[in-house]
Amino acid sequence: MGGIETGWGLQVILWFQSWRTPLVESLGLVFHTLGSQEFFLILLPFIYWCVDASLGRRLTALFVLNAWLNGALKDGWKRPRPYEVSLQVRNVLVETSYGIPSGHAQNATLIAGALALEARRWWATLLAIWYALLMALSRMVLGVHFPQDVGGGLLVGLVLLGLYAWLEPTISAWLKRQSLAAQIGVVVTAVLVMGAISPGLIPPRNVGAMESAGTALGTLLGLGIGLALAARVAPFDAGGAWWKRLLRFALGGVIVFALRFGLGVAFAGLEPALAWRILRYALIGLWAAVGAPWVFLTIRLAGRADVGPGAA
Repeated sequence: MGGIETGWGLQVILWFQSWRTPLVESLGLVFHTLGSQEFFLILLPFIYWCVDASLGRRLTALFVLNAWLNGALKDGWKRPRPYEVSLQVRNVLVETSYGIPSGHAQNATLIAGALALEARRWWATLLAIWYALLMALSRMVLGVHFPQDVGGGLLVGLVLLGLYAWLEPTISAWLKRQSLAAQIGVVVTAVLVMGAISPGLIPPRNVGAMESAGTALGTLLGLGIGLALAARVAPFDAGGAWWKRLLRFALGGVIVFALRFGLGVAFAGLEPALAWRILRYALIGLWAAVGAPWVFLTIRLAGRADVGPGAA
């Protein structure tokens, strides 16, 4: 534990705490929900299934990569949260992960920024900036992050956003030209490399860190393979009548929910736990990426789209 956490960083949190009212606390909890992984795991499938399949593919893959990186950085640095440093901190929430970088600030910066890039409107950029800044502020108000935590999350999110804007068109075009086997090979290789360098998977392993890494790696594995398959067996159009979009989202979401909790029960206690967790989330990623679109096409909740041979 460093002086930055017991010194000025702690004083900033205590200052926020000194004027925190029930209304401010409630607003902070709203932003907590709007920046959580659960929120994005509802929003991004909605975009993929019901708004714009191409955008949904790109944002979902970006989000999963971001989640893995955030967990790896947290587990690598192992910095405490404010309420773990001082009993003076009256935190509204308890988080089980380490502090820096803030996942909420990182998620908000990256995904809102990517949506603003897609919209190419000044108001979208302004909304993205305010969303990220208010998200960072709310984490300090709730007493769950130091200033350096949210600053780190904003910075990492901005760096990833810049890399996305720079590299995504080139990478997508390259992947689209590859065969199915090559695309799957890229996904599997990336997951193996990420697993090898994940701090949460290096012994002695913390259970929470191992589960976080396994979730991200499994989701990325299933999602990547699923997207490569979807372009060939289930190239669907995310548009259509509003009621078809609503039914697609409801059906897809119910199955995601069933897989997440049903497989959690089915795989409970099985060893090695990491392998079963990766399999569990790989199956969820496969369903979201290719299983659901195939069902939508089969029962005519969506029309076919001509997206060419690739997955990008």
